[in-house]
Amino acid sequence: MHDGHVVVTEGLTRIIVPNPDLYRRPDGAYEPAWAPVFYNPRMAHNRDVAVVFARVYSRLRGLKELVVVEPLAGSGVRAVRYAVEAGAWVVANDVDPAAVSLAAKNVDLNSVGDRVRLFNMDANELLASLRRRGITPSIIDLDPFGSPAPFLDMAIKAIRVRGVIAVTATDTAPLCGSHPRALMRRYDVVPARTLWEKEQAVRILAGYLIRRAASHEYGVKILLAYYKDYYVRVYAEIVKGAGRADESLATLGYGESCSNCGYGRLGEQALGYCPYCGVPMRRVGPVYLGPLCDSQFLDELLREAKKLGDSLSHGVEVVGFLEDFGRECAMTRPYYRVDKVCSFLKRSMPSPAAVAEALRMQGYQAARTVFDPRGVKTDAPFHVLVETIRKLAPVAGRART
Repeated sequence: MHDGHVVVTEGLTRIIVPNPDLYRRPDGAYEPAWAPVFYNPRMAHNRDVAVVFARVYSRLRGLKELVVVEPLAGSGVRAVRYAVEAGAWVVANDVDPAAVSLAAKNVDLNSVGDRVRLFNMDANELLASLRRRGITPSIIDLDPFGSPAPFLDMAIKAIRVRGVIAVTATDTAPLCGSHPRALMRRYDVVPARTLWEKEQAVRILAGYLIRRAASHEYGVKILLAYYKDYYVRVYAEIVKGAGRADESLATLGYGESCSNCGYGRLGEQALGYCPYCGVPMRRVGPVYLGPLCDSQFLDELLREAKKLGDSLSHGVEVVGFLEDFGRECAMTRPYYRVDKVCSFLKRSMPSPAAVAEALRMQGYQAARTVFDPRGVKTDAPFHVLVETIRKLAPVAGRART
C-alpha cells in the first residue's frame, strides 16, 4: 500500500498497519510506539492465545453470543481477529481518532462491519457506558501500553456474571521488583525482587485483580496466568457475591525469596528468615498463592490450539507453550533457580532438564519452567532439590571423573 501503510496477515485476518520500515530504531528494530497508530507484531502470540481462549470459553460456557469489548483497540487487529477467528460480536474503542479510522479500514477489509462496533472515547468512559447501551460483555480484553491498573475497576463493574477479564501488563520492570516505588504506587504491594521474579510479576497482577474485584464484592477464578517475552497475561473469570469475594481473598498471601541459598516460598504469613540457611528473606505481597491455570480449561485450550494449527499466526509455538506450561501451572510453589542453588553449593550448574528428570524419578512433580531457562518448578521439598542438585553437579572448577 501507499500512504505509509502496508497490509499484513495475522492468523486468518488481513490488517492494514503503519509500515514498520518507517519506524525503526538505529539498530534496525521496529519501534511500535513511534508509529502514528500502535501495532505490535510481537504480540501476535498473545492474540493467538486470546482467540483460542475465546473459542474455548464460549463453547464451555454455552454462550449463544460471545461479546468481546476491547477498550484500547489501537489498529483494531485484536478486535478484528476476535470477530473473524472466534465469531465474536466486538466493541472496539480507542481515544485516538487516527486509531479508530485505521480500525474502521481493517473492519471493512475483513468484511466484519456487522460484527464490530467502533467507538472513539476514553477507555474508562466507554466501559462506564456499556450497561446503559445494553452491552453485556462476555470478555473484556485490556491490552494497554504499560499498566492495566487504571482500567480494572470500570472493567469489573462492566463485565457480565461469569464473564472474563483478560489483562495484559507490559510494565514488567516494576512487577518484577526492579522499580519498587512504581510497584507500590500501581499495585499497592510490599515490594521486593525475588529470585522467581517473573512468576512474582504474574502473581502480583493476579492478586491485584482479586483485590480490586473483592472491593466490588466479586470473586475471581484464575483460568490462565503467565509471563511471555516482555509481558504478563491473566485471564480471570469474575463471579458475583461477597462470599465469593472472601473466598478469593483467602487465596492471597506473601512470597519470599532467599538470595543466599535460593529457597523460595508462598504462604499466608511471611517467615522473615530462611528456614534452610537462616538469612533474612525478601518479602513481596500480597500476591496470588493458587495455581496459575485451571487444568481442565488448559487441556481444552491445548486441544483447540492443535485443531486450529496453522490457521493461527504462531500455531506451533502456541501449542508448544501450552504443553510446556501445562506441566507446571498447577504447582503452587514458585520456581527455583538451579544456578542460585549451585552458587550456594559451590557446584557447577547441571542441566535444569536433568534436575527435573531426577526429581520425577524420585516420585515428585517437576518440570523446567517457562518463566526462566535456569529454573525448575517442583513440589519436592527444598532439601530434596538441594541434594538432587548436589548429586548431579560436580564441584565448581573440577571435572567429573
